[in-house]
Amino acid sequence: MKIRILLFVLALFFLLAGCLKQADTIKDVSELRQSHAFYLTETIKEKEPLSAQAQTQMDEDYNIIYFSIWHQRQPFHALPERVSFDFTKFGKNMGYGENKKKHSQDWIKKLRQNAALKNYPNALYAAITTRNTNLRVLPTQGPQFSSPDGDSSGWPFDNLQRSSVAANTPIFVCHISADKSWALVETSYAFGWMPAEDFARVGAAFIKTWERGRYAVITGNQTSILDAGDNFILRASLGHIFPLVNEMPDKLEIIVAATDENNKAVIKTGFVSREQSAVKPLRFNYPNAARIADELIGEVYGWGGLYGNRDCSAMTRDFFALFGIWLPRNSEDQVKEVGTYIHLQGLTPEEKEKVILDRGIPYLSLLWLKGHVMLYIGRQNGRALIFHNIWGIRTKDETGKEGRYIIGQAVITTLRLDYELNGIDQQHDYLLNRIAAMNILVPDQQNQQTQQNGINPEGKSSNEWYLEYPDKLRLRD
Repeated sequence: MKIRILLFVLALFFLLAGCLKQADTIKDVSELRQSHAFYLTETIKEKEPLSAQAQTQMDEDYNIIYFSIWHQRQPFHALPERVSFDFTKFGKNMGYGENKKKHSQDWIKKLRQNAALKNYPNALYAAITTRNTNLRVLPTQGPQFSSPDGDSSGWPFDNLQRSSVAANTPIFVCHISADKSWALVETSYAFGWMPAEDFARVGAAFIKTWERGRYAVITGNQTSILDAGDNFILRASLGHIFPLVNEMPDKLEIIVAATDENNKAVIKTGFVSREQSAVKPLRFNYPNAARIADELIGEVYGWGGLYGNRDCSAMTRDFFALFGIWLPRNSEDQVKEVGTYIHLQGLTPEEKEKVILDRGIPYLSLLWLKGHVMLYIGRQNGRALIFHNIWGIRTKDETGKEGRYIIGQAVITTLRLDYELNGIDQQHDYLLNRIAAMNILVPDQQNQQTQQNGINPEGKSSNEWYLEYPDKLRLRD
């Protein structure tokens, strides 16, 4: 009898444990339609949130920034003290490698010796990537994790991964390592160490040909660039840019860069399907924004672009690249360095969401909290909808041990996606509580006109809200 009672109690315990277990998918992801096209109403489709004139100017600015890297003569971002700081930082905290063992002093010593920074910079020339590659904080492909386990301080958060870099991206080579296998390079948005076999040197004639003024942009992930014989040249992805040669009914003719036997860049002719490319800039309207965003739905999260995937800021950056809208690489910079900055700290969660709904322009507004950036895409049932590539939501158990509810992909959610989860500090840790700012990417003059024309017709105007809360909101100059 006692055994039966014990078995019954154990069965009941496991049954209850299963009921109390967090769902495999949060409600927002399972219940909200994961389709941007689904949320397009006929009224929204007709809106012009960005004028053709404004977009043309933004695209011209994009190209100037993108190609400026080829016209500098000295490091702009990769200053000696910044490069040296990376070695000092990881010399003090060497962390763990891929084998979960702590790095030794010999590890950082060898990397520092190979970097040969005493004669930095020793190169100073323009180049172009010929493969999809990465910028590394130190000259090594090996990782550095803060701890041997855990999803927030261990895998996949390799502290040495700075950013992925697309094939055929203009770069400036600052320095070559002692063994010639690594180069410290700058792109127009970041700097870091890159394998020497992943780029080729360019000269004035090459640059003149490449900067031809018309460009094609890739609109589909994992797109093959083929030659005239239908042979594979390289793999491109959404947001990647190539000089445009000719438009055909079914494809675009472009030029691509390859490496010759002297490690010099040479030009080849390539072709890409019309279905997976467009003439840059793709006209910004809501049908096009939804179509491009749907290409990114469900994409696996990739810290710093690892494994050819995107993190939150890489996704927003590539999304806007198609429309000729420049964004920096870092999530905080994306909100603070371009567009109209709206400060949200100090507001209650309800006040924050109201500002977002009143002032946000769907698909042209970014929301930011420390370490994460999101794209505001509109509203449903009085709630703001966002699109973001998110690793997970921080949790904490009864003992105070931190954990993470993993989402790990690009999803459409509300700002209250974590309200259903257990183990979250409701006063501080909810995503909506932590949102610090919003950025509207439309030029300021048109931003005012857009709101007057009713892109966000529900609720009070931004001026009415501003009068009610003059001490809580500020626009950045």
